[in-house]
Amino acid sequence: MGDLPKVFRILGWVFLALAVNIVGISVGALWMKLGPATVDLLLDPANATIWLTTALTFAPAIGSFYAAYLLRRREARQAD
Repeated sequence: MGDLPKVFRILGWVFLALAVNIVGISVGALWMKLGPATVDLLLDPANATIWLTTALTFAPAIGSFYAAYLLRRREARQAD
């Protein structure tokens, strides 16, 4: 079971790269299509829908990193 935390870490980095690209490309496309004023509205702290969607976009990466952390901690505990 020693390779499973490594797999989850690699998967976490893949999910993180995808999420950063999705968010970055989306904001860039919005900027190009509607202008910088729209990006200001998008990043408004009161816009809960956008913040929730962004959090859900990054959730698989965070979950993978956390799963790898828990598996490494369990292996370290079993080794003692």
